[in-house]
Amino acid sequence: MLNLGILLQAGAAAVADSTASKAANGEHISAPVLEIMIKGGFVMALLAFALLFAIYIIIERGIYLKNRAKIDENLINVIKDNLKENRPDAALAYCDRTPTAQAQVIATGLRFLGSNMREIESAMETKAQVELSAMESNLSYLSLIARVAPMLGFVGTIWGVINIFYSISQTNDLSIAAISDGLYTKMVASFAGLLLGIIAFLGYQLYIRRVDRFSERLQEQTLNLMEILVKTNL
Repeated sequence: MLNLGILLQAGAAAVADSTASKAANGEHISAPVLEIMIKGGFVMALLAFALLFAIYIIIERGIYLKNRAKIDENLINVIKDNLKENRPDAALAYCDRTPTAQAQVIATGLRFLGSNMREIESAMETKAQVELSAMESNLSYLSLIARVAPMLGFVGTIWGVINIFYSISQTNDLSIAAISDGLYTKMVASFAGLLLGIIAFLGYQLYIRRVDRFSERLQEQTLNLMEILVKTNL
């Protein structure tokens, strides 16, 4: 996250330099993004932090699930061949070398060979729950951001309205110029809050659905292993 913050600071500096250069050359610059964000007030700082955190969670979970939530259809065949040849140690070693949740759940079942089938099944179910919990780790933050971000935007809206009425009470001026700052705060904060909420909600739902699909396929793999153990009498 520190590297990401440094990159964002460098990017903001580059944008500022570019803006200054265009202004010096007399080019018209309409509503720079950074200026609009500043108009959003203190709420925008909270939303910006939440956006960075949401992006970090989305990227981190995406990488983790890509590496961990894989189903290797050939894995069961390898295990089956090794067990038929009475080489459970080779089957276990193969699973240990495979860094996926599927392989680790099956490895747990192989470690309980010699126990009754109920104990093997229970051990694999427990390991599967541990792996699924690890996959869902940090996703609750996305859900929290999805719910809180629109409310923060609403806080920005209220703050903007307060600024508008305060400006009117001080100047008795109902012109657009007198209330534009408050309108900026209201519109920008509301838009940013809703947009962030949508991003976080979509990320959360997509990852939860991916974990659910993996869970369904993992149960199928568990049943396949149990069937192999019954047929090989291990």
